[in-house]
Amino acid sequence: MQKLDGVEDLRVRRTRKLLQQALIEGTVEKGFAALTVRDITRRAMVNRSTFYRHYLDKYDLLEQHLNEIYEVLEEGRFIGEGRHEGIIDEGIIELFKQIQQFPDFYRVMLSAQADAFLSQRFRQQTQQRVLAYFHQTFPEAASDPDTPPLDLKFTTVASAGCSALGWWLEQERPSTPEQFVHWLRQLSYDISVSTLKLKQ
Repeated sequence: MQKLDGVEDLRVRRTRKLLQQALIEGTVEKGFAALTVRDITRRAMVNRSTFYRHYLDKYDLLEQHLNEIYEVLEEGRFIGEGRHEGIIDEGIIELFKQIQQFPDFYRVMLSAQADAFLSQRFRQQTQQRVLAYFHQTFPEAASDPDTPPLDLKFTTVASAGCSALGWWLEQERPSTPEQFVHWLRQLSYDISVSTLKLKQ
């Protein structure tokens, strides 16, 4: 019975992978707004009943796909505990490597001509997860009345990061993920230093 459960689990993962791949390819080809469940199932070569056993609709498929992507960040914990300054976080690098595998899809999400729903959802996911991490890691920062509210600070940083990612994709990825994450760290540091100078 355990062996059968393992086979079933592999089938489920394979089906979900096919549907996610069809979502990515269909979004690049038609745009997310025009993409239908029928388009996705035809491309994935599965029937509609199979699709609805896994997802409620195309929005649920997108949401779960984004959640799986962000699990990479959560496993890497964004910034690892006890790491020295300047050491690049592996979780973020793995995220960018994943993005690098599907540049056209993320370009659709983040370019100047991006699908409005996709772009908004991706940015919201990024902001919420960055903010949740920093609320947990630096709870004392939220109580300092002399600094900008934590929500404002990291909404700004996350928005800047998404814009920078859009630039990276539009420029045909002119650096490795490791180098780009290093650039993002430098930009974040520059923003923080500028904020401190303004306060003085």
